[in-house]
Amino acid sequence: MMPIVARSGNGHPSVKGDIQRLAEMTFRFGGQAYGQWWTILGRGWQHEINSLVRGTMASVPPTELLRGMAGGYVNCLGELASIGPSMIEQAAMELTRQPGASAEPSLFDEDAGPEPEGEIFDVDSKPFAMPARVQDASQGWALYFVPTEAANRALGAAGDVFSAFDAGGGRTPLMIVGVDYRSSDFGCYPEFVLALTVVANDDPAKQLFTYYLAIVVTQQFTREAARVVWGLEKSIHPRLVVRYARDEVLFGLSRQEGKALSVRFPRFGAGRSSDLPTFSVSRRGEGLQRRTYWALTTKSGKGEGMQIGGSVALQLGMPGNGACLCADGNSACLCDMLRAFDIADRLPAANGWTERQTAVFGPPRLLDLPG
Repeated sequence: MMPIVARSGNGHPSVKGDIQRLAEMTFRFGGQAYGQWWTILGRGWQHEINSLVRGTMASVPPTELLRGMAGGYVNCLGELASIGPSMIEQAAMELTRQPGASAEPSLFDEDAGPEPEGEIFDVDSKPFAMPARVQDASQGWALYFVPTEAANRALGAAGDVFSAFDAGGGRTPLMIVGVDYRSSDFGCYPEFVLALTVVANDDPAKQLFTYYLAIVVTQQFTREAARVVWGLEKSIHPRLVVRYARDEVLFGLSRQEGKALSVRFPRFGAGRSSDLPTFSVSRRGEGLQRRTYWALTTKSGKGEGMQIGGSVALQLGMPGNGACLCADGNSACLCDMLRAFDIADRLPAANGWTERQTAVFGPPRLLDLPG
């Protein structure tokens, strides 16, 4: 992905130049979409052929073979349907970039990006290379629609730069995510995430971004890496755990008695996905040097399921008893934040699970919108 920089010159680029850029992007992204289409289709057919051969050799009843092929066909259609929005989102990001801008920020321009030496960062006195990779993880998520007014209040000081995205009827998407990182450049740990969909206040295109209200982890290294690289402030809670059962997975606090913050995701699905993009935003620096950055994350998965209004169980603990991810005294109380959205007793609009996930986290790029 390219860095977003402000337009220079007289602010009136030629129509001919814009048409040429649009034509180039149409051919390029069209070619990428066509290539992805054939890749997904070929992989899907190969998977179903292998399953059919194995099932035939194992004398699986024909009805079960047909049911499996139908499920694979639906998964393939889902992946194909995701190509269009993905390409449109990438194209929208690139259209805001100045024509001819360098694909990489200048190493000597402090506004171009925080990295001191290309894509290498200093984390705990050790070199940390970007992009960072996740080799093996599992993830559950639940999507709620909450009042946009409440979402804007939750943004706090970030509301000077971002606004909650109104998806219609004064409602904003809110995500609760649990991730079990088993192998990654950041370490091995569980993570509890609360995120809103936002737009930058000065963005005429109203590009959608993910803004993290809270990220809770168990290890110091991942916290330091997020702070140095993206300016994200993760909270540490050593009693955050992930527990697996056959049909569900719990992310939350380990507590012997009483209520504690937790979320239970149903564990299901046989779908697949490839390189699905997410654009996030964050702020880093202090005072007049504080800047807004965006980053691209791509994720792929196997054993995926998605449903409308599934049986996600969210439980909130009580403040002050160490069961709310706010006992450190430095971070916002996550239970109080969730209570403000009034979702504890509601089913989500949608939810999903990924059994085996890989991901690539991209470096920060300056979000400097056209003036």
